[in-house]
Amino acid sequence: MYLETISTIGIRVMVFLFGAAIGSFLNVCIYRLPAGESLVKKNSHCMTCGAPIKWYDLIPILSWLILRGKCRACGAKISGRYILVESLTAIMFVLTFMQFDVITGGLIYPALLCLFLAGLIVIGFEDYDTQEMTIGVLVYLFIIAALTRCLTYFIPKYVRGCEIDLIDGIIGIFAVSVPFLIIGFVITPLIYSFIDEDRRSARKIRKRLKSRKLDKAEEQKLEKALTKHLEAIKEQKPVFGFGMGDPILMAAGGLMYGWKAAVFAAFVAIILGAVYGLIVKYKASHSDGENIKAVAFGPFLTIGLALSSFFGTQLMDMYINYIYTSMHLI
Repeated sequence: MYLETISTIGIRVMVFLFGAAIGSFLNVCIYRLPAGESLVKKNSHCMTCGAPIKWYDLIPILSWLILRGKCRACGAKISGRYILVESLTAIMFVLTFMQFDVITGGLIYPALLCLFLAGLIVIGFEDYDTQEMTIGVLVYLFIIAALTRCLTYFIPKYVRGCEIDLIDGIIGIFAVSVPFLIIGFVITPLIYSFIDEDRRSARKIRKRLKSRKLDKAEEQKLEKALTKHLEAIKEQKPVFGFGMGDPILMAAGGLMYGWKAAVFAAFVAIILGAVYGLIVKYKASHSDGENIKAVAFGPFLTIGLALSSFFGTQLMDMYINYIYTSMHLI
């Protein structure tokens, strides 16, 4: 019993250190991938003075604390994002491994979950920074999810701890991504076409032009106004409810965690997004013209998926059982 406890603690310490090291690499991905920079050809350097960073200043978490968040060469402030990502990755890796008895169940499934969480961290932060998701990271997430489902289906005795079967994962691909596609690329543009001022005015003018009671001068005036609104409509960019990355992200999440966890993640993201939207609206009304940064929906989706990794399926099962019991009591 004592040796088993020591082994468990030792595994968690190693997982924490490994997670912090992975978090250091994720920082590189978050900053370089959106800019199209290489992850391997360019050495780590200060973003202010450009000085190369020595190996002893690249120790995850510890180096940032020793340097007090400043560059050794020029003294410029180093973003707290670095230690945040490293610490977050390490903690999430440890929490993932704490869910499983890796001594008897093996490391494969917890390791796959950690690899997926690493991709979520990159997507969440880069979407927060740029409002865009790197297609390479989305493909990576889909590959990890597909590999997990294949391994759990073909060699389940070596991939223990996974309660999501292949059918559940396949349903999960479409459970949230398809509604997102319909809402974002069909319903939202349709609604916008009815509420947009230029489009509404153009429809009214067209209707007015069909009237036979117009004189020549009034008809020319309306045609000129119609042309002006049509030109404004052409200059407008397409309006979508979601970016294409959001449905792809949720398809990968559904394949990895199953449809119940995907639905839970979407619900969490909608709630968080709504709360954040209210905060932004409140700040904008009291900002005296100061610009308030809007955040894409991706970070909220990644938070929802990360929470789903730990208890999304269980909470959905509780909710479904509650609904089922309530219906039978009526």
